[in-house]
Amino acid sequence: MARCTHLADTFRRHTTPGSLLILFLALIVLGPGLWDAIRGEPWIDDRLTVVQNSTGAVVVEDITRSKGPAHGLRVNTIETADGRVICSAEHHNTWVGERKRFWQLDLFARCPAPPDMFRACSTFSITSDSGRQRYYGPFCSGLTKPE
Repeated sequence: MARCTHLADTFRRHTTPGSLLILFLALIVLGPGLWDAIRGEPWIDDRLTVVQNSTGAVVVEDITRSKGPAHGLRVNTIETADGRVICSAEHHNTWVGERKRFWQLDLFARCPAPPDMFRACSTFSITSDSGRQRYYGPFCSGLTKPE
């Protein structure tokens, strides 16, 4: 039986201690994100801030980022300082890349601004084009009390 000398030489050349160290460091740095990309894992990040616009209306500044296209369910809530949910709303959407959006509070979670301290939160159940599903959140704004 013939030996695979070219394959054996290539393997020996790429398994030197220096090559293995570089491979190990690359896996540490790129590993989780690279593995998720290879498997088609969906990923999403959200940053929420409650602000008042120039007309005095309370709005939620929402910056959503995703790696690759994702679609699914987003649940928005308004919570008190102790974590009690005042109101909530579900939204079905698609996310690709980064998107900045301003929501009126009644559209964000279907209620007016509460008189006491509150925060806006979002949780996601998303699916990638490969069919993989993941849950993210809650992502919450800081506590705020509009004037």
